Amino acid sequence: MLRHARLDACISVSVSVVFAISLLFGVAAAKTESATSEIVSDDEAAVADWSVLVYLVADNDLDPYTEEDFQEFKDGGSSDSVNVLILVDRLYEPAYLYCIEDNEMVELESLGEINMGDPATLSWFVEYSDTDFPAEHMLLFFWDHGTPTAGVGVDTTLDGSEPGTDWDWLSHHEVIDALDGHHVDIIATDECSIGQMETLYEYAAKGLSVDYMVASESYIGWRGFSYDMIVQRLVLDPDMDARELSLVIVEEFTNLFSVPPYQSEILTTQSVFDMSKIVALGDAVTAMADVLAADIDPYTTAIAAAQAGSTMPWGARAEGWIDLPTFVQLLMSAVGEADPAFSSCEGFLELYSETMLGMGTTMNSEMYGYQGLGILFPASYSACTVGHAESDWGGFNTYITFEFPNMGWWPFLETYWGVA
Repeated sequence: MLRHARLDACISVSVSVVFAISLLFGVAAAKTESATSEIVSDDEAAVADWSVLVYLVADNDLDPYTEEDFQEFKDGGSSDSVNVLILVDRLYEPAYLYCIEDNEMVELESLGEINMGDPATLSWFVEYSDTDFPAEHMLLFFWDHGTPTAGVGVDTTLDGSEPGTDWDWLSHHEVIDALDGHHVDIIATDECSIGQMETLYEYAAKGLSVDYMVASESYIGWRGFSYDMIVQRLVLDPDMDARELSLVIVEEFTNLFSVPPYQSEILTTQSVFDMSKIVALGDAVTAMADVLAADIDPYTTAIAAAQAGSTMPWGARAEGWIDLPTFVQLLMSAVGEADPAFSSCEGFLELYSETMLGMGTTMNSEMYGYQGLGILFPASYSACTVGHAESDWGGFNTYITFEFPNMGWWPFLETYWGVA
């Protein structure tokens, strides 16, 4: 079931070349010859209620998992009210831009080998949608690997390289730059570990115009979102607003992972975040960290116990990510109501109940007590700064460029470790 919040993916050919290709084949007027006759010219394009954009980065080891999701998008369909566009780059194939028409994937453009890790690619995709498939609202899916620091997708075949040999992440900062000037109602990340305080704060504080984000604090299984059910429900009810659609995504996520063979997925969650409240939530975490750091000695035992009690199993434990609400609850129960830290913990929890609107879970994620939002708290200073400092998947050298850690959270950790 859907649980209410509680305390319960440089274009290797440049953008100008892409537009040259478009002009050469008459895309600006009528898309491509492979598109159906119903697709109208830019001047005549009707404004739909929603455009569903899928940034599908499969130019890596996730390539084998694309076909099932292609079928889901076809099954989900489209309508005059709901556009569905898919930009996909696979490991051994060129990139294509598709739309869904009459439950089929219709090729709009063949783009050759492009770099999905270049923000210009994402920018082109969104601008193409705005021009040729305008809509009142936008849902943007990122499909790929994800990490809290490295980004939302990694292309491992760059211009001139062999498939799977060269890396370029579409970083979180590049996403923010690529979407500048656009409003996105929902960003939904079908990938691991985007739902962290540091990551969400970066999107909110750096001016990205997005209302809601759907993200997992933990790893996710290979199965991902149930795109057919999500799109079908939107096609049937295109008048639903962004909050409703965000909750549909996590509801259908939970439905998928509640039946065989997926219900045993151990680390799978997805949560809806009201991005208008993220900055205030980050400020509340910082206020709590400041109280603790000001006089750390009386709190060290309680902090250690709270950190140990909120760690997530499997890979997240090794990388030092913990469940933030659980950490705060454990700390709050340890210090008592008269302690100065109690009210700052309580303030965070109250605001969190307004920020995390709903959570899709599995049987095992319920058992482990996830509450939807992570934060970095390695067991030791060296575990982060030495062991994971320089990593292709986004280590400490990337982490420390984010705004939130430098507001007070990282100084608090250094104080706790005795290295401040």
